[in-house]
Amino acid sequence: MPSSYRRERAYPGQEYLLRHAAENDQIIICRCNLCRKLVRFLASDLVTILNPERDALEPPFVCSGCGETEYIYVKLTSALPGDVGNLLIRRPGPVQIKRTWRWVKLGED
Repeated sequence: MPSSYRRERAYPGQEYLLRHAAENDQIIICRCNLCRKLVRFLASDLVTILNPERDALEPPFVCSGCGETEYIYVKLTSALPGDVGNLLIRRPGPVQIKRTWRWVKLGED
């Protein structure tokens, strides 16, 4: 299997972490080059879920379309004034608890 593609950095030798992107109120754009799915996240939302010391240009999750990570291209951007109210962002929703059932014989716990 080929090694995953690592994008060149604008400033070699400097790591841009997820917490840096959250401090700058940036949007993380993830595009899968295999299934062409595009998802945008707020970096401040990902800091609460993921490790803030991870690389900001590393894919945060597997692709929800095809399940791959090696084809995901990550880009950072800032919100423009025209984006407010128009840009679709994926944000965390409420946590749901799923009830599971099991089979037991009457009288057993």
